[in-house]
Amino acid sequence: MSNPSDNPYEPPVGEYGPDIADPDLADEEQMIRRRVSRPGTALLILGATYSVFPAIYLVGTPWILLGNRVMIEDILVVAAFFFSSIAIAVGGAKMVFMESYSIAKIGAALACIPLISPFVLWGIPFGIWALIVLRDPKVKAAFEAKARKSLDAKAVLGNTEAQSARRERQEEE
Repeated sequence: MSNPSDNPYEPPVGEYGPDIADPDLADEEQMIRRRVSRPGTALLILGATYSVFPAIYLVGTPWILLGNRVMIEDILVVAAFFFSSIAIAVGGAKMVFMESYSIAKIGAALACIPLISPFVLWGIPFGIWALIVLRDPKVKAAFEAKARKSLDAKAVLGNTEAQSARRERQEEE
């Protein structure tokens, strides 16, 4: 393969390639994404796995209530476990995709609480790891930069939709 364009496994170049002009910036962004994705994935897996057990209990509760063997307090405690584990999983997902710094931080903090942490022996260390990673100023700046990019894209999309709606109204007249 003398011509690099003949290689089907080569990353795209040009119009379809990365839109980052500075390769050092691209490397730093990838490094931050990699650093954030590991504890985020751990929280996501732990939260999603742990949410199954309270969900099974909550789904089975109406059948158990028919026999009057469950107290309401038990249902509330299990519901709290369920919603906290879902919050941990969502926080992990937001951390992996770098979508919401505050939700990621809440999910990591919930994983550190011993009574509601999924699989206590693993939830607490992964929660602490996630909080340490989220505390890094470079990581926080990357979250903010992605949020700004997202807002800019939405503004551009909103402007194009508004412009097309104006054109349609003008054509109708």
